[in-house]
Amino acid sequence: MATMIPTLVAAALLVAAGAAPGGSAASPVVRHEEAPAAAPRSLAGPADVAAVCEALTPPERLRAKGDALERGEQEQRQADARDDALAARYAVTVPAARLAFAPYDGPERRLALAEPLAIEVGRRAKLWTVSERGLPVEVDAAGARRILDAQRAGRLALALTFDLPDDAACGADPRRGGAALPIDPVDWRWMDGDALLARGGAGADRPLATAAQGARPKVDVGEPIAGPTAAKRAVLARVGALGACYAEALRKDPALDGVLVVELSAATAPAVAADSTGSPELAACVERALAGLATLERGKAAVPIRFELVAPEGVADAASAAPAASAAPPAAR
Repeated sequence: MATMIPTLVAAALLVAAGAAPGGSAASPVVRHEEAPAAAPRSLAGPADVAAVCEALTPPERLRAKGDALERGEQEQRQADARDDALAARYAVTVPAARLAFAPYDGPERRLALAEPLAIEVGRRAKLWTVSERGLPVEVDAAGARRILDAQRAGRLALALTFDLPDDAACGADPRRGGAALPIDPVDWRWMDGDALLARGGAGADRPLATAAQGARPKVDVGEPIAGPTAAKRAVLARVGALGACYAEALRKDPALDGVLVVELSAATAPAVAADSTGSPELAACVERALAGLATLERGKAAVPIRFELVAPEGVADAASAAPAASAAPPAAR
């Protein structure tokens, strides 16, 4: 059993927390299957996009200078820079006044941008979506109206997180010149100032309302992924301390949610074996909160703990409908 738990946690047991007995709701699905990646690299304007494009230049296209040794070293540095650029994740926020929406799909509750889609980052750089081409979001008609009204008022912004395709190479915008970067969108949000109107992609299941906007934090202990059911009862005895950990973490990140899988053992201190929240502080606090827990006489158990934000009815709508104090800042030009 001891050797099986790490494999279970890493491979499949972050996928979902088990259903609770008696027909109660299961813990929500975990969105990440591995440790959180480094923070996305922010692109503030066309110069940043151009820098990424320069890094993506294939080494064989580099016009290296010098003798054979110097040229070889230059090509190797370029290959390393390309690998680094491809491995990174990026984030950009752009004003959305000039983005065109496709007709709203009422039956599917779907609002998307018209294709082909080119996202301008300043006047001399564009992002081309090679997947999730229209950046669709699921939203009711009232939510779609708020997005369109914010766009009409000049307040709407698109906050986009993306990866790069494995074979990414920049082109040139034939109309304006400048860089044209192909992207694989990961997460996208429609913002009216600081108010989140809708989101799609990997974060589509996250709440629109944050703790700062009135969402209620909730801690849900799931059925053990491995080990005896008594492990869940033992963790539930510390749910107050777990809630305090979550409240403290929300002071730093009011939108924080996700799942921790905690490994419990009679021989060792509790340890977080998997984490989709991306908060080392929350993970450390949970380990402290569960320290000294009498759970097992022998062996190990893995218990999922879901930290989520529950928006009271109407809170998200009220936050979304509130006019922004100022227009969304444009990307640097």
